[in-house]
Amino acid sequence: MTAIATHHRSNRSRHLLVVPAAAAPLTESRSEPRWSALVIRLAVAGDENQLRRLAHLDSARPLSGQALIAEQRGSVVAALSLDDGAVIADPFVASADAVAMLRVRASQLHASAATAA
Repeated sequence: MTAIATHHRSNRSRHLLVVPAAAAPLTESRSEPRWSALVIRLAVAGDENQLRRLAHLDSARPLSGQALIAEQRGSVVAALSLDDGAVIADPFVASADAVAMLRVRASQLHASAATAA
């Protein structure tokens, strides 16, 4: 185990604490990004099976009406009903950010529909 050294530097009356950045774990691949694209889109008829699977994973009822889907790495990780705001999400994936983005997009769509009416 390597000790991480901290240094105190004085610049006139300022004191800075410098901590070297931790090295990447050996198991992490340097070529693999730490993020992946999140795709937000309207659900289509072909998504019905994925939405049912997601609802089953989340121990929730399937969404009713038109829905928005959040996909990450080609998998549906969360979905939101545009009719009643109900949300389903994969409990085995960190999906809180995806749900937040679904809510932002839903509010944009509702605001756009309200101004068009």
